Amino acid sequence: MKVTNQHQQVLWYLYNWDKFSLVDVIKDSMFFKFQSRLSTLESRYGTLAKREKKTVKNRFGRDCTFYIYSADSKEYIKGIHKAISK
Repeated sequence: MKVTNQHQQVLWYLYNWDKFSLVDVIKDSMFFKFQSRLSTLESRYGTLAKREKKTVKNRFGRDCTFYIYSADSKEYIKGIHKAISK
């Protein structure tokens, strides 16, 4: 998958990584807009990612909640990538 814009980058992460959080994406590529671009794609094409809610204690002892993302259907994601690459 060739990546030339942020929407394709979202699809690349979903296709190539099994499970990841927003922190993993930011550490990998400083891509802060992952959630916004995913939301835009899902409004156009339907659900693309499964979200698993995780809760951990932060360094101050308070609960912190975040999502672990994984692809819903890798073949569907590949098809969308082809469609937006034209």
